[in-house]
Amino acid sequence: MNLQRALTAASRVAAFRRPHRGFPANPGLIGAEIASWAAFSPSLMPRSMVPTAVVTFTAQVAGHVVGTAVGYGFRRLDRRLRATSLVRFAPPPRVERNIAVSWHSSIAATTIAVWARSISQQREIGSLVGLDGTSSAKAQLTGTLAATSAYLTTQGLTFAADWVYDNLRMSIRPWLPPGFAPVISGVVLGTTVALAVDKLLIRRIVAKVARNAHNLNMRLLPGRQQPWEPQRSGSPWSLEPWHALGAQGRAVVADGPRARDIAAVTKRDRSEVMEPIRIYAGHVRGRSLAAQTELIIREMHRTGAFRRDHLVVYTTTGTGWTPEWSLVTVEFLTLGNCAQIGLQYSDLPSPYAWLADHDTAPLAGRALINRVYREWQKLPEDDRPKFYVAGESLGAFGGTSAFFDVEDMLSKIDGAVWSGAPRFTPMWQEITKNRDPGSPEIAPIIDGGRHIRFATRPRELYESVSGAPLGQWLHPRVVFLQHASDPIVWWDYSLAWRRPDWLREPLGRDVLPTMRWFPFVTFWQVLIDGLVSTETPGGIGHRYEEEMLPAWASVLGLPMKEKLKSANGIKFKRIRKWIKRNHAPRF
Repeated sequence: MNLQRALTAASRVAAFRRPHRGFPANPGLIGAEIASWAAFSPSLMPRSMVPTAVVTFTAQVAGHVVGTAVGYGFRRLDRRLRATSLVRFAPPPRVERNIAVSWHSSIAATTIAVWARSISQQREIGSLVGLDGTSSAKAQLTGTLAATSAYLTTQGLTFAADWVYDNLRMSIRPWLPPGFAPVISGVVLGTTVALAVDKLLIRRIVAKVARNAHNLNMRLLPGRQQPWEPQRSGSPWSLEPWHALGAQGRAVVADGPRARDIAAVTKRDRSEVMEPIRIYAGHVRGRSLAAQTELIIREMHRTGAFRRDHLVVYTTTGTGWTPEWSLVTVEFLTLGNCAQIGLQYSDLPSPYAWLADHDTAPLAGRALINRVYREWQKLPEDDRPKFYVAGESLGAFGGTSAFFDVEDMLSKIDGAVWSGAPRFTPMWQEITKNRDPGSPEIAPIIDGGRHIRFATRPRELYESVSGAPLGQWLHPRVVFLQHASDPIVWWDYSLAWRRPDWLREPLGRDVLPTMRWFPFVTFWQVLIDGLVSTETPGGIGHRYEEEMLPAWASVLGLPMKEKLKSANGIKFKRIRKWIKRNHAPRF
């Protein structure tokens, strides 16, 4: 009788040890599959094949890590339970197998259902942001298969690394004191892998990006030619040679309306308009920011910039790009009575410029704005032009860094237009954190809108998201333009571990209502969304175009009529038409 009881207990213990229990035998794989559900969820932009693959792969890797940790904890608990009297409650092997089959079947069915639903969601996002052709069922399937293949490949490489580690540890253990072999084996293996990745992957990518950026900076973008107006840098009269401006700098001084265009569009007599001034200094290797700013000051005196009524200083993006819609809008609304200034501090695209050096954009913003401000202060107080600052994306990040805080900015300028400011911009964070209670993060109200106003669309310059009118707008006026669907605005490191307010509150009109936050996954989704956010139509994503018209009209203090459709007697549609007809691509 005792022998029979012992055999029964032994069989139940063996049942607990069998790999095919109700909990999956490979929890890492199950964790990766469950994490894929979050990767399939909607974000701000529709995803084509490559973004789908990247987001799904990173989610699967993260899910594998979490699943493995949970599985480890379960196995520890399993061993403890087997050592107690609870072992007699273990289900028979057949029941355990049925539980395992049901578990895996339900997981697989859920994965298929979530993936199928994501196809329609991606199409809905495409229709919201004007990128209908970006995502398709074929692209989603191809991206998912590519991600899964990459994930399985990493598992194979992990097994290979484990094998190398174990053999190395066993080989050196007889020659070392106890406990040293595992540490040294891990250091050797980790160092070897890190050096291989650095030399074979990271350095090659960085070198290729830098080489391509330099080559692009040397190009003359299509449709541009050297200006002949003395009021422009790069002209024969300029102190800055045409060839030194860089690709984006040459585009700045070559593009834009001349006095005759302004007169024609605004229906003013030629004597009422002025030739706009555009001043720019390119990024020349070996030339410091201080030398660039001094050259700009000399150019300003040469062109008579300080004798104009409006002075606008731009902080550019990584490649030296300056928002053309902003430049042109100011020139039309002021009838050419303006001077606009910028400099190039890098030839790398903004993401690479920011990753390579967090400090360059703020340094450039401070160097240019403060140097122009000091020269501006030397003028008689009653004979100074109005002083404005502006920038988009990384330019807004760098430009706002020229000021200690909000009070410092308001004390020095007459107005500002910042568009698409990244969430990691310190001033943006300071202002948004102190927004009026009840106002949403996507369009916060600051001190009732006395000086600073955020807008996801033009009408929010004068009313809240809910339609409530804002109070009196005093000068100086500062505008932050930020679309609810702009991933550049909403991405930040903290998105990996904390749900932000903009995903707690009601979402914007151009964001799918079913978007949700998932740890780590949403971080990668929004980061990847940023790659296509400049391909959307204007007014969505990271494209700030027509909203520049009412924004600048407000900052300049021009009375607007016809529901924000005209200012200073100029119809906005005429300006829009001119820009769209004459705006050449700026890659």
